[in-house]
Formats: sequence, structure tokens, C-alpha cells
Amino acid sequence: MRLISKFVTAIMICVATASCSKSSGSDNKPTAEVSVALKSATVEAKAGSQFMDIECDGAWTLSCSAQWVSLGSTSGNGSGSVVVTYSSNEAKESRSASLVLKASGGSAMTTLTQKGLTTTPKASVSTGDATAITKVSATISASYANASSAPREVGFEFGDDSSMSRTFQVSNTPSGSSGTFTYNITDLGEGKTYYYRAYVIIQEDSEILTFYGQMRSFNTEGSIVNPPAGGQRGWFELPLMNIATSGNYMYNAKNSDEYYAYHISPDMYIGGKQARNYTVCFSAKRHCPLWVAAPRHKAYVGGSGRSEAYGKDPDIPSNIQYNSKSTGGGCNKGHMLGSAERTSTSGTNRQVFYYSNIAPQLSTGFNTGGGGWNILEDWVDTQVCSDTLYVVIGCYFDKYTDGYGNTVQPKTIDFGGRSDVAFPTMFYYILMRTKSGSTGKSLANCSASEIKCAAFVRAHTNDLKGQKPSSKEMMSVAELEKITGFTYFPSVPNAPKTTYSASDWGL
Repeated sequence: MRLISKFVTAIMICVATASCSKSSGSDNKPTAEVSVALKSATVEAKAGSQFMDIECDGAWTLSCSAQWVSLGSTSGNGSGSVVVTYSSNEAKESRSASLVLKASGGSAMTTLTQKGLTTTPKASVSTGDATAITKVSATISASYANASSAPREVGFEFGDDSSMSRTFQVSNTPSGSSGTFTYNITDLGEGKTYYYRAYVIIQEDSEILTFYGQMRSFNTEGSIVNPPAGGQRGWFELPLMNIATSGNYMYNAKNSDEYYAYHISPDMYIGGKQARNYTVCFSAKRHCPLWVAAPRHKAYVGGSGRSEAYGKDPDIPSNIQYNSKSTGGGCNKGHMLGSAERTSTSGTNRQVFYYSNIAPQLSTGFNTGGGGWNILEDWVDTQVCSDTLYVVIGCYFDKYTDGYGNTVQPKTIDFGGRSDVAFPTMFYYILMRTKSGSTGKSLANCSASEIKCAAFVRAHTNDLKGQKPSSKEMMSVAELEKITGFTYFPSVPNAPKTTYSASDWGL
């Protein structure tokens, strides 16, 4: 087993297993031998994270008792990745935390040491989102504050992979203790991903220090759709996303339990560009999707059929997903975004069979013919319109009582080849579209009176079999935000999230 930080070498733990024969009387069985090599890590006082790959053939657990350290995942089976996140150290003294790794046949402990605050010059740097993105160019921006002296130099590190091998110095360096700066990059490749981060160099007396902002990325236009940065603008269906990137993965910068993935159809085109399929937020702790956001339109429905291409999502760490398509806990494999909703092309349908789009759903009276969830899905189909219906389909995991009086308690079940999958206590659909459905206008150009949005919530129980949708399961989007903690539809400021009318939806 090896743990390696992709950006900064932080912790390396190797557990190698080998088979050998040992005799005990007439019994001759192979025995695992474990050797352990440790390397401690030291990080700066500011908050940050280390992204680590794990290569292992078997099960492992990772733990840390320090409250200032959080782990993206505490267990796994086989190879995968873990984010170790640490808060800022506000004291002058350094502090240490022990990370304990356990695998079959042995365990290892290593120390993460964080430096204390110093009196050296400092500046806080923030890398901004890329703007004005075209097929071959983009503008990147940054800001800094609390500098102890005017910067000697500001600029960006840039590259087409996370090593960011190119440096661009900004000629008009700001002269104050805070400021902003931008750089226009040209001659880029079409449809490619680029990474960048801002830097500020401060000099005080004979000491020169460099401070960096967080790494960000963007896609040039061309063969793929450019994903919006952070969820604050762009695709109307997206909830608010606090994106941090590490290697090939995106995760929530404020909650390392949550991983994100954009899925672009490989063979469906709209307006000459590959169409977006769906976006997912997946929980490392619960091994289950938290929400899936997608557009619904007749353009996504065709004759490709059902692919049955179950498998791991390549854009989510492998070790936090299901290990197989097996079921358990009285549940079958419930699609968040349904297969029947993505039959325009075979590639589009294959993507909805990623495990990141699958949740355990009760097979007797919930995800079955006439089941509570299937009935709701059928009703949602009637809301698809020519203006596009935007949906968020989500899971909830705490104790929940729905409008029909059904109460479901949280628990853990065996599912997908794992024994640690959280059982959703509630599923929800959030819908947003124009009221008429045929305005021909973008939601960005619609007033609040032209838009309708609402949440439809059902407890995860077999007792709702045969229950048609009604006002009892409706709530405002703002009410659901209070329950789940997510912010929905930030790209549609006119969305009437605080109100809803059952009659608008024919209920």
C-alpha cells in the first residue's frame, strides 16, 4: 500500500505483502508478511489539503483523532484517493497529528506537523475564476490582501496539467497592501483543460517570500462544453459548488466529503458542441450520491435503449464508490437520473450507469412497478417542456418524516459489494421551468412571475406504493435548502425559491 500526495509529498506509507510457505506439523499454508516504511510531513500554518493516492489490493482504514484534521475518506477497499484537509494554525507553536493506517496484517502511524504563525511578511492571495473563455484564449484574475509591503512581483503559474510549468508575470504590479491583477492568455488549444494559480512576491529587508493562491482550472471551448466555475453562473440546474481541484478530481473546498463530476456526452451534440449530460455530488462517507443535477428535454430521448453498462465513475475516486453492481439491504439499483431519460445516444445512456448516479432504493414498493419513486418519476416526465425542465434529484440521510406521516430512521446497509453504505431516508426532486413551458426564452431573461420551481419529497419507504403525487409532498425550494444544507439554482436569481403553488403543477 502506498499513499502519495499528488501536489506536495506529504505522507508515504508502504505496506507490502508477500506470500511464503511455513510448516507447522503437516499443515503448510501461505502467510502474509507486512513491512512498513514511514515518512512524516510538515505543512505551513495556513489551512490547506493534501491529496493522496492509495494503491492496495485489500481493505484499509485511515484515522486521525485531531479535530483540526479531516479525512475525505476513512476506509476503502483497493486503490483510490483520500484528501487530508487541515485548518489554519493561529498559534505561534507548531502542532502535530497522528494518522493511523490499518490494513490486513499490520498497521502504521505517521505524523502530520503544522507550523505555527510567524512574524515574517505575509499576504493572502486568492486565485479568481477564468473569464472571457474562447476556443483559444481566456482571462485569469486574482486578488491579494494584508501584504506587509507592496508586492515586488505578481503573476500566475499556468499549464495544461497540474504541474503548471509556465509562469506569466503581470507588468502592471499593484502598489498597495491589497490589489487585483489579471492576465490574458492566448494561443491555447481548443477543448482543453488548463490549470493556474496566482502568486505574489513580497520583499522586506533582505527576505523575499512568495505566496500562492489556490489552484483553479478551466476548459477552452471546442470539442467539449465549458463547465461553469463554482456553480455561481452558467448551467441553470447546478446547486452552489465550492470547487477545489486536486489532480483529476474535484471536491468541495468547504467539505472534503463531497466530490463533484461533470459528465459531457461523448456522442450527443447540440449546436455543434457535445451536450452536457449531468453533474453529480457524491459522498465519500456515505458511498452514495448526494444530488444529481441535469436538464430534461426531448432532445435527450431517442432510440439507443438501455445499455446496462454499470461501472465506476472515472471522475470520482474509485475507492469511495460501490465495488460491484450487486444489491443488498432489501434494495435494488436506483438511478437518480433515469436510463429512460437519456436514450438519445448510446454514449449518453452509458454515463447514467456510472455508480455515482446509483442509490440503493427499496425494491418492494419504492423502485418497482407502481412503487412510490417510480410513480413520482412518471409524473415528472409530464413536466418536460420545450423550454427545458431543470432538475435536481437528491438523497437525504438523517431521520425524516414526510407529509404522509412516514418516518424513516438512518442506518447502514450492505450494497454494491460494500458493507458501509448509508441508507437514504428520503429522496427528493426539485423542478424548475417556465410556467408556460414554451416561451422560447432563457431563464436568465425571465421574471420571477414567469418561472415556477418547487421541491417534491418522499420518505424512502415501501408504504408509498401506488401513492400519486400530491401537495402533501411539496415544499418550497428554500425550505428544502434548510433541510439539506445545499443552495439550489444560484444561477437563476429570479427563481421564486421561497414560494410555490400546487396548482401551478396541476396538483
